[in-house]
Amino acid sequence: MIKAGIIGFGYMGHFHLERIKKIEGIQVAAVFDIEESKLIEAEGEGLMVHHTLERFLDDDLTLVIICTPNNWHAPYAIAALNKGKHVMCEKPATMSVKELDEVIVCAKLKERIFTVHQNRRWDVDYQVVCDAVNSGSIGEVTTIESRVFGERGVCFGWRADPVAGGGMLYDWGVHLIDQMLQLFKGQKVVSVYARVKSILTPLVDDYFELEMKFSEGVCARIIVGTFALQKLPRWFIFGDRGTLRLDDFSGKRGGVARIKGEVKGFESVVGKKGLGPSRTMAPLEPQNIETLEFFCAEEQPMEFWRNLVGAINGLESPHIQPCEVLRQMRVVEAAFESSDKNEVIKIVI
Repeated sequence: MIKAGIIGFGYMGHFHLERIKKIEGIQVAAVFDIEESKLIEAEGEGLMVHHTLERFLDDDLTLVIICTPNNWHAPYAIAALNKGKHVMCEKPATMSVKELDEVIVCAKLKERIFTVHQNRRWDVDYQVVCDAVNSGSIGEVTTIESRVFGERGVCFGWRADPVAGGGMLYDWGVHLIDQMLQLFKGQKVVSVYARVKSILTPLVDDYFELEMKFSEGVCARIIVGTFALQKLPRWFIFGDRGTLRLDDFSGKRGGVARIKGEVKGFESVVGKKGLGPSRTMAPLEPQNIETLEFFCAEEQPMEFWRNLVGAINGLESPHIQPCEVLRQMRVVEAAFESSDKNEVIKIVI
């Protein structure tokens, strides 16, 4: 039985506790938090509580789960690794490439697993997108757009604090960047352009636009905003034979269509009248288009934890590798630099 301990028993600490209750071969045994109220909550769950990090790390734990504000991720990870514990950290892994390098070096030195909770690789909508891209059902992808919008207009709690690593680029950005990097895993990112804004949350970004260009020509755009009262699709993908639109996280609402055979849009309307604003923008005749069914994706809410238990037991490799997280963090840093300088950042990641 793998004994796990949680540092930071807030929302995500409770989230992981409930997930782990459903997985064989692992149990949460202890909690460390600097807030007494959180320790009382942990005691209510029947867990051992520790008032100091030292006592927590001296406990007989195999795995440490870090669910603190972002600025504490690196120091807690290094402290746990130095005590011989495996570490699973909430995203973002750290607040900088430099910090992440230090954590990765420590993990290698101690021969322990360091991984990050990039669980949105198993989202249903993302699985639908992966199928469309990898199957070639809409041809070669030229541009892919990913969006997440909220309506409240603010970042809550410590996520509104720049010292704690608040803001949407660190919060949602790392998930959506990770999805793009996995989707085009065989390609390098060759440029990053970003616009990072504080619109209604004064001290951290509550809106950003990010464009990544890949070495084989694909353009990936990500937009996140906390204040959007009208919505755009969650995903929109342009292929050279078709188009995919996914409206939300369900992976079921939207549409996917492709042109039949080698029919060209302009050729199909030559000599026609009443085509709308112009012949170039005229719709194709229905017989030239086929509507496709969405890939039927299944929920996989426990895959991250199933894999991590197997990895700790030496049966498989962790799904989320440090080198992948490092690549993601380099894109994040390039995005902040691009926004600060208002220029495209040329890179090879």
